[in-house]
Amino acid sequence: MSLFKSTLKHIAFSVLSVLGGITLGATLVGAVTTISTNVVTEGTLSVTGLSTLTAGYVSQASSTVVGAFTATGAAALGSTLNVTGNTTLASTTATGFKVGQVGTRHTGILSGTCTIPPSALTASTTTQVTCATATGVTTSYKVFVQATSSLPTPVVIQSATSSTDAIEVRLYNSGIATTTTINVDPISLNFWAVL
Repeated sequence: MSLFKSTLKHIAFSVLSVLGGITLGATLVGAVTTISTNVVTEGTLSVTGLSTLTAGYVSQASSTVVGAFTATGAAALGSTLNVTGNTTLASTTATGFKVGQVGTRHTGILSGTCTIPPSALTASTTTQVTCATATGVTTSYKVFVQATSSLPTPVVIQSATSSTDAIEVRLYNSGIATTTTINVDPISLNFWAVL
């Protein structure tokens, strides 16, 4: 009988030890876990809640980010975020962008309309006018302007240069009109300004 009690006692302690180990393991896995070796899975790795990757992110296949994708500073993405295919940045303010490997980096684009004042344009001469209300434009911007249909036919935009909150436009009256002077009412011009 004593042998039976001793054996039963060892079995009970073994069962309790295994159950205690399982309970402790489940508790530890539910808490923060650090794995100091590689993890490989043949299936899908699902992470619920917030996930932090401290050494970077590499994907050989396509990856989809659902929800907000936030990166602070160039260091958060290494130094470059390379995206292939179509990309949409919605509700985002970028501090600079470059399209293509040999593209020029730009830090600002403005677009809109500006208005030139009433002007008298003499045939076969140029007249410099200020196209006002180009808010945000500075002398550092490269500007491109386009006339709307309200610009008289004989008048050509010869050149444009940026100014502070305005665009200086040189208009040329080609002289093909029947009158020697064309009086131009206030006209809106479309513009793009690139920094």
